[in-house]
Parts: sequence; C-alpha cells; structure tokens
Amino acid sequence: MNKKESPLPGAFYRQEEGSLYQVRCVADDAAGGEALVICQKLSADFGLLAYRLSQFATRFSEVTLPEEKEAAAPEATACTGDTPGGISEEQKQSAEQEQESEAKTETRHSIPEPAPEERDRRFLHFLELQSPRERRIYLEEERDNLTERDILRIATTLEIEDSGEPEDQLRNAFAALRVQERYEKERGDRHV
Repeated sequence: MNKKESPLPGAFYRQEEGSLYQVRCVADDAAGGEALVICQKLSADFGLLAYRLSQFATRFSEVTLPEEKEAAAPEATACTGDTPGGISEEQKQSAEQEQESEAKTETRHSIPEPAPEERDRRFLHFLELQSPRERRIYLEEERDNLTERDILRIATTLEIEDSGEPEDQLRNAFAALRVQERYEKERGDRHV
C-alpha cells in the first residue's frame, strides 16, 4: 500500500485476529516522515493505535459495512492539519479533491463476514446515550435481547468488577446507573 493507496478516514478494517478497527486519519511521523495510520479499535477499550502504513497493509483487510455502501466518501477527521504549522488551506483542498477523485475511480470489494457489526449494535448504541437515565431505560427495554458479551462490555464500561453470572452483572449495571442518576440529579439541584 503506497501513499496514494492509504486508507480513507472513516473506513473500517479487520485485523488478522478478527478485531474490527476504524481509520481515524493518516499522519506523517514527525521524526522519520513515515506515513502512520491512526485507527481506533471498535471493541474492548476502544483505544487509538498507530501503525506504519506498510505494517497496516500487511495486517489489515478492508471491510465494507452495509451502511457504508449507501453513504458518500467519509469526511477527513480532526487529525489532518489541525495543529499549528499544519498544511495550508490550499494544500488541504487539493488533497481533498485528489482523495475524492481517487475514491470515485476506486472499486471496493466487499469481504464476506458474519456481520459482527450487528452483534455490536446494541453495545455501541448504549455508548452513544448521554445520560445514565437514558442508558438505564435502554437496558430495561433491551434486557431480553442482550448477549453475555453485551452485558460484559456494558459492565466493563461502567467499571463494574466481574461479579460472576451475566444476570448479576446486569443487576449491578442497573444499580450503578441508578446511583449515577441520583448523583446527577443532586448535583443539578445544588447548581439551581
């Protein structure tokens, strides 16, 4: 994969062992000038990682999600030129035009897979909810549809120690969310 073939921000890739990642941006290493792919793991700790472009090309394969087929090319993320001394506006526009023309001519091939995104849908939706109340209500509504994996990941997000059975973890998640709700309500009452 050379610089022209570098992954687009927002694209999804699967690592050799099966973990799903989303490319955040492609950056240049300040010390060596080598291209680095900055990506975010879409499970466990959702950490950001940087891989050399050549290393990324050998370890990852692109995944085309059903929603991605309908959407337009992703916009550049905040990594591209957002620091002082970054690229000029003209260079940025030129690069964006080049990416758009490459994206139009590029053909992507879908990789058949068992749709883990659907499996992750409930957990990702839980993470997107803003308040503990919204999260608690969502868990109550989806209680019967949650998998053990969903429950474990939700418990981990809420920093609940492993308490054994999934039902115990879910019960503890509800309790933790109720505590957070009370705290936010009391904090809001003090500031009124």
